[in-house]
Amino acid sequence: MSSKLSRRRLLQVAGATGAAVTALGYVIGESLAPRRHPPVLQRHPPVVGVITSDILSPVARENRLPGTTGWEITAGSDTTFIQGYASQVSAAPGETVTLYISTKVQSPYNIDVYRIGWYGGAGGRLHFSQHNLKGVAQGNWTITKGLVNCPTALIDPQTHLVDANWHSSIELPIGSDWVSGVYLIKLTATPFAGLVTSQSYIPLVVRDPQERAAILFTLPVNTYQAYNLWGGSSLYGLVGATATGEGSAATKATKVSFNRPYDRSAGAGDFLAWDIHIVQWIEREGFDVSYATNVDIAAHPDSLLRHRVITSGSHDEYWTKSMRDGMEAARDQGVSLAFFGANAAYWQARLEPDHAGRINRTLVCYKVAANTKDPHSLLTLDPLFHAQPEMVTAQWRDPAINRPENALLGLMYSSYFNYQAKGYTLPDWVVKTGELDRLMVGTGLAPGMHIKGGLLGYEFDRVWDNGHTPSSLVVLSQSPVINVYHQQTHACTAYYRAESGALVCDIGSIWWGWGLSEKSPRTAYQPNLLKGSEPIKALTRNIVEAMLQASPTAPNGMSLPTLTPLP
Repeated sequence: MSSKLSRRRLLQVAGATGAAVTALGYVIGESLAPRRHPPVLQRHPPVVGVITSDILSPVARENRLPGTTGWEITAGSDTTFIQGYASQVSAAPGETVTLYISTKVQSPYNIDVYRIGWYGGAGGRLHFSQHNLKGVAQGNWTITKGLVNCPTALIDPQTHLVDANWHSSIELPIGSDWVSGVYLIKLTATPFAGLVTSQSYIPLVVRDPQERAAILFTLPVNTYQAYNLWGGSSLYGLVGATATGEGSAATKATKVSFNRPYDRSAGAGDFLAWDIHIVQWIEREGFDVSYATNVDIAAHPDSLLRHRVITSGSHDEYWTKSMRDGMEAARDQGVSLAFFGANAAYWQARLEPDHAGRINRTLVCYKVAANTKDPHSLLTLDPLFHAQPEMVTAQWRDPAINRPENALLGLMYSSYFNYQAKGYTLPDWVVKTGELDRLMVGTGLAPGMHIKGGLLGYEFDRVWDNGHTPSSLVVLSQSPVINVYHQQTHACTAYYRAESGALVCDIGSIWWGWGLSEKSPRTAYQPNLLKGSEPIKALTRNIVEAMLQASPTAPNGMSLPTLTPLP
């Protein structure tokens, strides 16, 4: 091994250890002394894209272990016969999670728990299995047949909340050695002899109780749940109803429950469509990362100060007040923020207990608005409007709240397009003309360069002239788009440096993760239309590395990991 390390290699080590470096072509610092790998390492050869040092973050160590593609749903499987959900969206090692599982008829089933990561391209690693469990019919929902044989379901006719309220099926122990990450609990049942196997997922995030990683990835489960139609209602519509607009509560739920399976992507929610690509790219790069969810940040916003960089998932639309306050406080204390999607922080929402008093199991958003003529969207329809007007569930930019998203993100949600419309051509992502920004140096990108359709969309952000755009905003891309209303507009990618020194970057496109991966999970409700872009991978890497340089330590000084040599 050479005594000199590449710039990228040193930046990754610095990202894991908290060492201060200067990124993007400037002085990097002293090279690290070479270490001799013990022979035992030959059992687990280095994975492409993972740091090959003896000193690794827990996630990088995890990704050197053998992986498997067994986490994927088997081709041809039915994904509706067996369904399930978990008692919580995240857990820490040593805790126990209750699983609630239903089969259409009594049938044996298996549980296999996979951690999702890079693993040499396999994408996952098996952590737990329990087979030949007894399936019980507790209810089933499909878009065509509706909710069937679910006597325990709690349905609120006013808010349209649907809570499956199933009986517990199994207690899942979270191993003390389970590394923080996104886990998919794969359920497998054989309905009848000779018929196809049925498989589905329950997603779960395992947190790092020490909160020691340089980077925290936050999974946007609030948005997953907002769009979840299981049981017949979501914050966007009721099955069989005629929609009357984004902001109206006439044909939409105003409360949705986490006590039900996800209808999308075989039970994985939106994870397989977009966020899995970001997760696997981060782990392939070897960055020091741990994971949490919206619900965790809402409950403990101070935890953001234990990290140097916060990364937000592809579609992080629903934020509680504590989330917004926590993100702003983190930025103002030097924590860098990367929004790897679009439409972030669009609606203010609240989290409430469920019928049994279990906290944070109900997502609330009445979608009210000031100055509206829609009788179903009046501010007074939110029960907290008079008592706590700052908690009203309106858009953050609405005059009732007056905290536009671009005050934090730099950009703000603009619109979307229907990529499946007949004759619609996907818009290209276009590098802004003029001098190439330093974040793009070495990426292969050039002024005016186009990345083909599939990176930009389907929702997108842009610059707004509303008096809240940060004065230091730097626009990296400006791309022409025809939105769903047949209007010519544009989408942007941009960043700014806050007064604290932190960098804040808003990618401005939900599909950004498709530029980071060549793969497309079999049951993703939106397949990967781009299948990777090397310049976009390089730009994303530069953004993360620049943020680690801009935020060399966490505000409370507790994010520096204790790394140990490999055995």
